[in-house]
Amino acid sequence: MTTKPSPARAKLYQLLSIGKKQLGFDDDLYRAFLAQYGATAKEGRISATTMTITQLAQAVEAMKQKGFTPKAKSAARGASEWRQPMIEKITALWCRLADAGVAHDRSEVAMVKWCSRVTKKARLQWASAPDLSICIESLKKWAQREGVNVNG
Repeated sequence: MTTKPSPARAKLYQLLSIGKKQLGFDDDLYRAFLAQYGATAKEGRISATTMTITQLAQAVEAMKQKGFTPKAKSAARGASEWRQPMIEKITALWCRLADAGVAHDRSEVAMVKWCSRVTKKARLQWASAPDLSICIESLKKWAQREGVNVNG
């Protein structure tokens, strides 16, 4: 039975793996590199799982000195990348309605306030795809009722 590594240890394993790829280490070079920082053989090959947390951190730092640059993954950016086209569509529809005089306030604040009543979410970045689709379809129906052309 294998035990799950601690979150700190798992993060260091992940950084080592990404560093290996980024630096172009083949498997032999990678294992020789790990051995320099205290890795020993496990089941016939050098393994990072034999290293202490300190040794793992030292190996990651050494990779950084060789040019490895870990990139912080922004949860907010990653989580909302797929939302952006939908939010842009909502914004375009809102502006069309405002330009036609139907929506009385063209500001983003007013648009977000309207969307929050529809989605029950304070921010569009927190809305799900179905929530955003409902906003888009509601704006299209509103435009159709008011005779506003939103298709061009």
